[in-house]
Amino acid sequence: MAMMTLVLADSGYGKTYSLRNVNPEGAILARCIRKALPFRNNGWKLHGKRLPDGSVQKGNVVDIRDARHLFSVIQNLANSGRRMLIIDDFQAIMQHENMNRAYETGYTKFTEMAEHAWRIIEAATQLPEDFRVYFLAHTEESEGKVRMKTVGKMLNEKLTPEGYFPIVLRIVKRDGKHLFLLKGDDNDTVKCPPDLFGHGVVDMDNDLAAFDSAIAEFSDL
Repeated sequence: MAMMTLVLADSGYGKTYSLRNVNPEGAILARCIRKALPFRNNGWKLHGKRLPDGSVQKGNVVDIRDARHLFSVIQNLANSGRRMLIIDDFQAIMQHENMNRAYETGYTKFTEMAEHAWRIIEAATQLPEDFRVYFLAHTEESEGKVRMKTVGKMLNEKLTPEGYFPIVLRIVKRDGKHLFLLKGDDNDTVKCPPDLFGHGVVDMDNDLAAFDSAIAEFSDL
């Protein structure tokens, strides 16, 4: 079973920027929203790009079309030689499907969207145990708690994404810095093994590479 981490933050709080020190040679970035990387691109290459010589680039950045595409990408990762998967921004999968089905009436579509999101999470958990998987997503406030953004209360009732992740981080701004919150309170869904960094550590720089190194050491990967 892969080590699963959910990283939550409002737009502009540094989710994608947290990838700045990740080694692209060992990672796959599943990009659910097409946007430029907010740091100097050094080794991240778009998969499927047509090159000047007519060949097709085999890269480590995959632009995701829909839930089925992401599910397929995850299922084919085991033999990729890479052991880190980053999905950014996961909530966009549900938002895009919701817009594509905007004129459908009834509750069935919300059940189906919840199932599609669940199948993606479940597929990621089934990756080999030496995989580290990071789902990056936006936040919303629901029933007094800061949690992962979905597409409304009805979907929240059918799917609680945080329950599938042993680790949930949230990025906060404090004293001009962007930090991973490692320990939360009753108003959010943050959770992290207390022995990962020590019982007194409640936050760290939003550096996914540094966090990933700590996870690998903690899990003896």
